[in-house]
Amino acid sequence: MKNDISIQDDVVVKKINKNFINISTEWFEFYKALAAKNKYLVKVLDIDIKRNILYMENLGNCIHTEACLKDPYLKNRVTKETVCDIIIALNTAWSDSIEFSKSLQGNEFFVHTDLSLDNIVLTPNNKIKVIDPDSFQLIDKLLYTEKFYMSQINLMANLGIYYNDL
Repeated sequence: MKNDISIQDDVVVKKINKNFINISTEWFEFYKALAAKNKYLVKVLDIDIKRNILYMENLGNCIHTEACLKDPYLKNRVTKETVCDIIIALNTAWSDSIEFSKSLQGNEFFVHTDLSLDNIVLTPNNKIKVIDPDSFQLIDKLLYTEKFYMSQINLMANLGIYYNDL
């Protein structure tokens, strides 16, 4: 079942309809701590635990970074700074969460389990943001994190396409 996303009073409201994702006060505190250190993470303004809802900053009409790198009509929005920010956003979303995870007990990690170019967007004011904050989950032993590594390969392949077409 897909999540429901709407805009209310210039705030993005995301109703999470996946049984395996439950937003909690602990999750919110963890995410706020990460987002405070990483300007690339979309801000979560509030949560509704009972209804499993996130209230997030409104980024406007965003474009997935993969589309920006492939689509000839969007390439004019991509600069060297944009390319650098895409690489930094992908890597710091991962490395900051690993650093944060040092403070957690046992073999638990708080990481984005769907970190891919589909979840990194270019905003209307040409800022790069990592979205889908509910994919940051408390996981055991770094399970479900292969998307990060595959995204590295995908990013480099798309940068090759982008630079070959310039």
